[in-house]
Amino acid sequence: MTVAKRSEMVAHALSEPTRWALLQALMAGPSSVSALVRGLGLSPTNGSNHLGVLRAAGLVSAKRRGRVVEYAIASPAAAQLIESLSVLSGPAGARARTELAEARTCYDHLAGRLGVALFEQLRRAGALASAPSGRTITLGRNADRIYARLGVAIDQLVPTRRRLAYACLDWTERRPHLGGAVGAAIAQEFIRRRLVRRRHGSRGLDVSPAAWRLVASLGERA
Repeated sequence: MTVAKRSEMVAHALSEPTRWALLQALMAGPSSVSALVRGLGLSPTNGSNHLGVLRAAGLVSAKRRGRVVEYAIASPAAAQLIESLSVLSGPAGARARTELAEARTCYDHLAGRLGVALFEQLRRAGALASAPSGRTITLGRNADRIYARLGVAIDQLVPTRRRLAYACLDWTERRPHLGGAVGAAIAQEFIRRRLVRRRHGSRGLDVSPAAWRLVASLGERA
C-alpha cells in the first residue's frame, strides 16, 4: 500500500465523530466491543463497523480472548497522533480539566500536569536533552543517576523499534511530556509502586503526594 493511500485511509477514519470517540475511549486501555458500544450508546453493528474502519487504517488492533474480541490503540505512534490531534482540536473542556488534567496515561506513558512536571524536572536535572515537541530526544549527562531514582535502569531496557524517548505535546497542558520506551518504563514503575492509581474505565490517574514529592526532588543532588 502506498503512503498516499495509507494517509487517505487514516484521514477518512479520523473524519467521523463516532470513530474519534471510540479512539478516545480506547486511550483509556483495551476494551471489548460490547463495553465500547455500551459506553458510547452505539448499536453493536454500528460500533463494529466503525472499529473495522479504524483497524483498516492501522489505528486500532484487535485480539481474540476466548469468545471476546478486544480492541486497543494499535501503536505508540497512533496514540501520539490521537493526543496531538486533541491538542489541535482546541482547549480541553471542563470535564477533561477536572478528570484528566492532573494525570492520565497517554497510551502507556504519563501525561497531564504530572507528566509535564516530570518532563521539565528531567530536563532541568540533565536527564533529558532539549528538543521540539514530537521529536526524538536524547538522554542527558545525568540520565543513569536520575532514572535510577525513578526505579528505571536505562541500560536494561530491551531494545525495540520503538524510540527510546520523545517529547509528546500534552493535550491539556500544551507543553511536552515524555513518551517512548523510557516514558513507558517510568509509568510502569509509578503504577507498580502505587505512586499513581488507575481509575476504572478512564485513563485518568489518581496521584499520591509521594509522586509529586519524587518528581520535585529530581533536580536535587543525590
